[in-house]
Amino acid sequence: IGLNILSDMRSVVKLTYNNAVPCMQRSRLNLAAHLFGRLFYICVAYVWPFFVFPMWKALIWSFVPNAIFSMCFMLNSQINHMVGPCIDASSKNFYKHQIVTAQNFGNDSRLCYYFSGGLNYQIEHHLFPTINHCHLPALAPGVKRICQKHGVPYNVVSGYKEALVAHLAHTAEMAVRP
Repeated sequence: IGLNILSDMRSVVKLTYNNAVPCMQRSRLNLAAHLFGRLFYICVAYVWPFFVFPMWKALIWSFVPNAIFSMCFMLNSQINHMVGPCIDASSKNFYKHQIVTAQNFGNDSRLCYYFSGGLNYQIEHHLFPTINHCHLPALAPGVKRICQKHGVPYNVVSGYKEALVAHLAHTAEMAVRP
């Protein structure tokens, strides 16, 4: 909860997310609704359970869903970045760097799309961070064509299994002493 809420509040004040992605300044009404939503979330997830459940159930209610969400997010982010072709890739060109350091997976799979929250289109997500994930599949063919035209590697694998195998292979390589 801490980093999630803290990062969110920082973006409201600084008008950038992680000092990189610009955020629009909110109107007073929008800001009030945003802050109310965050306060409501904190109360429902972390305060209310302790008033209605025994301590052990309240702890489960408060922390297990976040732990599960965090593990799912980590799985999706690691298989998009911590794989052989992406790990040592780099470019001084910002857009090329976003492409070569990311990997898409399961672009033809609804399961991959929904379970990852659209982050299986990681390359497009990096290029267009403020675009809603529902538009990323439509952008992918154009991005892929531009990459082919300019000789930029467009890393993509078929699905979770292939992406996880590639990630585990990279992890095994990291375990070997130089």
